Parts: sequence; structure tokens; C-alpha cells
Amino acid sequence: STALVSAETLKWARAGDSLTLDPHAQNEGPTSTLAHQIMEPLIMRDHTGSIVPALATEWAPSTENPNIWTFTLREGVTYHDGAAFTAEDVVFSLNRAMTPDSDYKELLASVKEVRAIGDYTIEIETDGPNPIMPNNLTNMFIMDKGWAEANGAVKVQDYEGGEDTFAAKNANGTGPYRLISREPDVRTVME
Repeated sequence: STALVSAETLKWARAGDSLTLDPHAQNEGPTSTLAHQIMEPLIMRDHTGSIVPALATEWAPSTENPNIWTFTLREGVTYHDGAAFTAEDVVFSLNRAMTPDSDYKELLASVKEVRAIGDYTIEIETDGPNPIMPNNLTNMFIMDKGWAEANGAVKVQDYEGGEDTFAAKNANGTGPYRLISREPDVRTVME
């Protein structure tokens, strides 16, 4: 017989902390691990290493043009503040991740354009066929464009330059946990 266990609070500690909450500033283990609790990518890896849906439900290269990947997005998703998730958030996030201060720009180096095809479909056009594009998106977290604009977080934090931004200490995601408070190297509280 298996007994059910419930807990109201889970406390967890690790030797290293997330460097930032800005989802595109640092491509580094503890930072991505924390981001996965608050935000979601289009697709991710499960515990066996297989690529599985997250904010995208389907994806495939175009049969007419092998330089275009089409992603169908999950409908009915909301950010922690109640804003609706749409294709415009994906276009914004991937374009943001391709900017100079982003540690993710190399993963998107083959991307020529990201475009919304309606509210729940996006296309990623590359400069040649890119069969590993899904692999490059598993830690590419999607931000709410409206939240970023309202909070001065359109630009990626210049972590190496010592910049501190709103997005470095705040987050509004679609992931399983909502950020309550953040004290770097001390405590991060989520619910």
C-alpha cells in the first residue's frame, strides 16, 4: 500500500543560485532550472530526454520550404497575472533572445525571421534547413510582451556589464509556479 503525503511548504537548497530571472540573459544550469519553474518554452525535454510539448502542441518543418518551421501554440494559456498567451509573445521572446546581450543568441543564429500566423501559430524561417531547431528551443523561455513593455524589460539584461533590470528580479510566466519574492543568493519564494 502506498500512503499519500501532502505538504504545504517545500524548502529546497542548492549550492548555486540562479544568476538572474531574465530568461534570456544567462544560459546556465541553475538559472535555467529556476526559469523552468516559473516560465515555459515552446517545447521541452521530459525525464527520458524526449522532446515534448510545452507552449507548442505541434511543430514540423514546412513540406514546401525546408527553411521554415511551423509551431502550433497551446490555446487558453494565461500568464500568472492573467494576461493571455499568444503568438505575439513568442515572436517578441525569440526576437529578444536573438539580441546582443542574450546568452541564447547562438542557439538562434540560423534564424532569419520569426512571424505570427494568427494568434496561435508561428513560423521560424532559417537561412537554410535546420533539423535541430527543436533542440535549440527547449530552454528558450517565452515572456509576456505586454508585461515586458509595461515594466521596461524589452531589452535583455546586460548581465556581464553588471546591469540590474526589472526582469532580473521579477517574472511573469505560464509555468507551474508563480514568483512571490526574490532575494538573490538568499531566497526565492514561489507558490
